[in-house]
Amino acid sequence: MAEFTRRKLIAAGGIGFAAAATSGNAQTEEPPNFKAELQQPFRNQTQRLKVTNNGRYVTSLIFSADYPTHFRLKPELYPVLTPAGFPVTDSHQYCFIHHQSVMCGHGRVRSADGAVHDFYRKLNFPEDERADKWHTPERNLYKLGPSGIQRITKSARTEGKSLTVDLTLEWQTRTQNSAEGETIVIEKRRYEISQSGQHTVIDHFSRLIPAKGEAVLEADRHSFCGVRVNDLIDVDEGGTMRDSEGRVNPDGNYWDVEGERKSPRWVDCSGKIGDATVGMTLMGHPKNLRNEYYVRSWGLMEVSAMLSTDVPFSSEQPFEFAARYVAHDGEIKPATADQLYSKFAQQEFLQTD
Repeated sequence: MAEFTRRKLIAAGGIGFAAAATSGNAQTEEPPNFKAELQQPFRNQTQRLKVTNNGRYVTSLIFSADYPTHFRLKPELYPVLTPAGFPVTDSHQYCFIHHQSVMCGHGRVRSADGAVHDFYRKLNFPEDERADKWHTPERNLYKLGPSGIQRITKSARTEGKSLTVDLTLEWQTRTQNSAEGETIVIEKRRYEISQSGQHTVIDHFSRLIPAKGEAVLEADRHSFCGVRVNDLIDVDEGGTMRDSEGRVNPDGNYWDVEGERKSPRWVDCSGKIGDATVGMTLMGHPKNLRNEYYVRSWGLMEVSAMLSTDVPFSSEQPFEFAARYVAHDGEIKPATADQLYSKFAQQEFLQTD
């Protein structure tokens, strides 16, 4: 009897999607027709906006709807599938539960009153007597919590040749025994989702203003737009990470102007699911304040303006940021990634109004 593994099971699912089109690529046979269905399972504790293109699954926006009975603290796009149907993202496989497929957040947000709030991790309520052997006393994770929640307060979407989802989110603190906290940040976020050829493209635009006065996004590596790739294609499982500078399997921070740690235009992680080569490419918009990257071999890729430097922001000077994610069938050649980057650069920087 042939060995049956998780890798083969996922591969079979992707092959099934590909077989639906005679060419092996659903997008070449018919014009795109994106739809989104709002699903409310589990007594509406959480909701899922399921996105399809001509009836084929593309991704889902998953978010908490009845906090705190369901502890999903920030929305995520999970999973993200290639046009042939292979899922190339995952959520906290065996470590770091705050890594949620395609995600957005920041670990240290200083509000007008000087308090610092975490909107990235999933820190619990403080345990003052508990020691943290992994961090400094000032960064004791058992005392820094609780992490806040990104609550969606308004949404709209446009379906058709692509899918656009506009969201208003309130970044709120968590209050014990209460579903409501203080709003620290108000975010306007847009996702633009499309497919063409071998590529599923997700463009993310964000604009942040403080709820009161001025605020600061303090330098922190838990930031801002990130993706956790499928465990089957990460470097630890035999995949390969490459960037625009020709580096193979880079690891750590990349934010310098020149040299070994020069900030790239894009980073890609690709590997095998069954016999298929698939992957995910991440790129920051060139008009961002800066694009600093943090990448790890276990499948995390982040791009941010605040990995090394604080960023103050206000209603008069909001923080704006954009990133592009490309889930692809087959290898993505550097020239193709550069072309996708150039096309992203031509888009209006922010379209969240």
